[in-house]
Amino acid sequence: MSLRLHMFRFIASSLLGSALIWIGIDHFLNTDWYVPIVPSLLGVPEFWVLFSGIAEITVGLGLLHPRTRTYASLSGVWLMVFLYFANANMWINNIPLDGINYANPWHFLRLVIQIALILLLCWIGEITPFKGKEKLYHQMDVFEGRITSMGFSSGHRFVIGQWSSTPFGAFNDIMWVTPNQERILICDDEKIAAYISSMYTFEDVTIQPISIEQKPTGLHVQTNSIDLSFKWNKGFTIPFRRSLFFIQNVETWFAKIFFNTKTYGITNNHRKEWYMINHLSKVIECEGYMNDETLGTLSNIDETCGFGFSDPPRKPSSVLVKTHIL
Repeated sequence: MSLRLHMFRFIASSLLGSALIWIGIDHFLNTDWYVPIVPSLLGVPEFWVLFSGIAEITVGLGLLHPRTRTYASLSGVWLMVFLYFANANMWINNIPLDGINYANPWHFLRLVIQIALILLLCWIGEITPFKGKEKLYHQMDVFEGRITSMGFSSGHRFVIGQWSSTPFGAFNDIMWVTPNQERILICDDEKIAAYISSMYTFEDVTIQPISIEQKPTGLHVQTNSIDLSFKWNKGFTIPFRRSLFFIQNVETWFAKIFFNTKTYGITNNHRKEWYMINHLSKVIECEGYMNDETLGTLSNIDETCGFGFSDPPRKPSSVLVKTHIL
């Protein structure tokens, strides 16, 4: 590490550590100020204010010493995730502080600050960047492509995988849930279908051709009985790489809170799987037909699909993803 970078990390950890110690002490001096935003389901809000104050002081002290800085950074990341539940509670329930109700832009800025603090802690503790390749990378199956998911007012739900780089070469697959909760895998290759069905749960596996026409901002998908056309918006790119450690221990919690999904879990055949999302778009238009009959209007995925450890995002979405399976 260069001397300059070492100095920047030292300054950042010292400033952030000192700030956390000060804020932690303030939890004891002004306990009543923090009480209103503690989620009611936790009960005894005074306890949680004081407990979080102790946690902030502990993390702050850990950041000040080089030997404990990495562990303190990781603990601080978790602390920032859990503390945000109070801020989210304040936002969702429009809870005033000092008699002031803050508007949505303020709450959004507060969320951005929380994310920035998490990234800063990861940088201070050097727990985010890839250092060459991940450990055991050579033992992993790595899949790169696009996953698009949506529901219809008829109750049908689809998760469409368009994979450009995999151990099997390029292929497509469709995970489909019918209104009566029957889970079906459609794939055009028996070997690939066996691989997927060993990790996820299906009542039926169908081998048939899948035709996907790529458009600039959408896809046209056809099978023997299904015809889907959809478009997505520009969306946003996650502009930095994250380690699998970060995805497993931090990012998966944000995915659960904001998208009702997970980025890490254990498959049915006891393999570890990480989803590294690189770009996220919202599906804004969709038409669907089955045997020439309409599937209805585009809708959220409100019911559990139950394929595996993670459901698709609640809102219709299309993501560019790199999946690691160990």
